[in-house]
Amino acid sequence: MLDSVCHPGGVSPSPDVEVIDVPPQSGAALRLDAGDRLRIIDVEGTQVADLFARSAAEPGEWLSCPHTRGGLWRLFPTPGEPFLSNHFRPMLWFEDDQSPGVHDMFFSACSPAMYAALGHDGPHPNCRDNFFAAAAQEGWTPEVEPDPVNIFQNTPVDAAGVLTSLPALTEPGDSVTLRAEIDLIVVVTACSMDLKPINGGHCTGLRLEISRA
Repeated sequence: MLDSVCHPGGVSPSPDVEVIDVPPQSGAALRLDAGDRLRIIDVEGTQVADLFARSAAEPGEWLSCPHTRGGLWRLFPTPGEPFLSNHFRPMLWFEDDQSPGVHDMFFSACSPAMYAALGHDGPHPNCRDNFFAAAAQEGWTPEVEPDPVNIFQNTPVDAAGVLTSLPALTEPGDSVTLRAEIDLIVVVTACSMDLKPINGGHCTGLRLEISRA
């Protein structure tokens, strides 16, 4: 079922492609060498993926949303453009977008504090905790989580600067492909937000495919 959704016609990834399935409301960490490619797949549709990355060699260099916006003079890169680090160095190249092309670099990862502010009482799965848990498996233990790149998130901004939470526009099997420009530690979380409609009101999983250079 999963392969037929992610790969039209039921074609599975080639044997040299590594596959990581990210269950709903969880996260996964991986390492990419320069030249490796990461494909992030929305398995069931309308599911946001929070993407974080850090230089494998330099703990103080991470993928930065404000530096990417400032360096490109765009709210989000288009295919053929890079995501930049806080040192303005290309970290991931946006190679391909097999989705409606709607993504976000404004919102922080959902967190216990965010859910409390939204009126939720008690614990709730969240991307902040899932980031720290996954990153620690690869030895990445920052004091503060970086801002994520929110792949597939549909939160448009109007002419007055007002942001709106809307369901992701993705269909089952939609994907983006990124190429590592330097050696990286990467974390991807399947967004846990179910109090706002960005995940279509129902959190589902993601699939990651890694093609080694």
